[in-house]
This record gives sequence, C-alpha cells and structure tokens, in this order.
Amino acid sequence: MTEINLPEIDISQFQQEIEGDHIQYHAELAKVREACKEWGFFRVVNHGIAPELLQKVVSVTQDLLSMPAEVKDRVTTSNPAESYIRLPDFDVFCFMGMPNTDSIQEMCEKIWPEGNSNFCEAIGALSLFLSDLRTKIIKSILASLGLDATKFYKSDFEKCKANLHINGYSSHGKCMGDVVLPCHADVECLTILYNDGNTGLQVRSKQGKWFNIKSQPDSFIVNIGDCFQAWTNGRYRSPDHRVVYTGWRNRISLPFSIIFPHDAQIWAPVELVDDDDPRRYKPFTYSALLKEISSYQGYQADAETPKGIERIAVI
Repeated sequence: MTEINLPEIDISQFQQEIEGDHIQYHAELAKVREACKEWGFFRVVNHGIAPELLQKVVSVTQDLLSMPAEVKDRVTTSNPAESYIRLPDFDVFCFMGMPNTDSIQEMCEKIWPEGNSNFCEAIGALSLFLSDLRTKIIKSILASLGLDATKFYKSDFEKCKANLHINGYSSHGKCMGDVVLPCHADVECLTILYNDGNTGLQVRSKQGKWFNIKSQPDSFIVNIGDCFQAWTNGRYRSPDHRVVYTGWRNRISLPFSIIFPHDAQIWAPVELVDDDDPRRYKPFTYSALLKEISSYQGYQADAETPKGIERIAVI
C-alpha cells in the first residue's frame, strides 16, 4: 500500500493572535487550506513541545498499559467515557475536560495507590501544552478559510472542551494487515494525535483509496472531525481512517479531541455560504449528534449507513 507524507504545517510561524489580512502567513495558510480540503489531515511540526517530555509521556503510558487487567479494571466506572475501556484489539484510558489535574490524579491513585508523580506530571504537562497548541491550530484553520480567526475563535471555539485518550494496541494474536481500529470518521470538532512512532494509521482519500500515513514521532497529526466539517459548510472534510497491524510489538497513540459544548448550536457562518457554496447543513448540537450516533451502534464508515451529521443535519 502507498505511503504518504502528510502536508507539514510549521505552527511556530503563527502568533497566538492571527489578525489582519494574514499576509505574513499566506504560504502556511495555503498548505493548511489544501490539506483540509483534500485530506482532512495534516502534520504539525515545530510545535514547541520538548522531545524529552514526549519520551517521558510514552514511558509512563507504557507503564500504565502494562499493568495487569485486574489493576486496570479499578478505573472502570459506570460511564465508559470517563474511565478505562478494554476492547478486543486495544485498551483505552479516558481523561475528560483536559487539562484536568484532578482527573489525572484520581486515575493515577486507582492504578498506583502509593502514587506515581512521574505519570501525573508527564500527562498533566502534555495536556497543558496541547491546550495551548489547539488554539493556534484552530485559529490557523479559521484563517485559512479567509475568516477573522480571533473573532470566530472567541465566538465559536473558545468554550470547546478537550478530552485525552491513551490508546494501547497489543500485538498479541495479530496478523500483518489486520484492522485493529475499524474505519471511522471522528465526530468531534478536531483531533490532535501523537503516537510513539509505530506505523499503522491509514487514511482514505476522496477517491476511496487507502494510504499509509508515514510515522514521524516528533510531530502531531491533526484531523478534521464531523462537527468541524459541518461548521465549514463542507469546505473541509472529515476523513475516514483506521489502524492496521504492521508488526509492532505494542503501539501507543494519544488522541486529544476538541469538542463543541454539548448544547451549543453548530452552524456555518454566513461568510462560508454563497451561490457557489450553498448552505449544506442545518443547525444541530453535539449532544443531538451523539444521540443519533448511539442509535446506530453498529455504524462504521465502511458501511452504507451515512454519518451522523448526514442523518440529522444535511439540507
């Protein structure tokens, strides 16, 4: 299968406030625009997060994922979105409302009653960095649409929440090419993903062909979600993607998901609607989208069943 190098965005080129006509950013914004239109994926480099911190994060997550099943189960709660989930092909630990030191500490104490300051410090520091990084990323995407990035960030994105997941994929019982995370599109606004350097992430092109995404452990991968696709009036795409087994012993990925407030109306601004791009989506809320998706528990992006936003919001 063909391997692609995702478009690279040098995020250090952007100031925290992206204002004016963006002249100084034109080259990078053109890359953001093309990446979001064609792939819905791009790679962020020069993000300012120290390699030593990323190495420490991988180390402490390896410690977490290597704990016995009965220890991991201490974290399980009645709400799977805020706990530990054991799936057939991988484990998931969920941290809600990041950065949230209480959530990290609470989970840590359940796994390590004697405490684990290395884990809490590493995950806490990463979530703080990612919270700052998401602002730059979202503003760069808004600016690439020709919008006033600061204005629309404050009105529509400043109150977005963030969740961090620790995903651990085991190699046990796998054969080369096995799909371990089925084809899907993220329903959230945006995902910022870090993995440990192991390959396996694939994206499906507009033409329906699968491509391997080249691994680059000092970078972050960003992908557009369904909610952002609707907010952009379909100008930017929420791509189908999956994870396949490529021979790794164990694989770690850390998706940092940006989520609209549950009851906030998601609605493309009039600046993105014209005769060439008529309005494609009705207003909807994230909670309504989740409710619709939960009614189709077996949905995968390979199936003929349309995405949640296509069922509730397409005009």
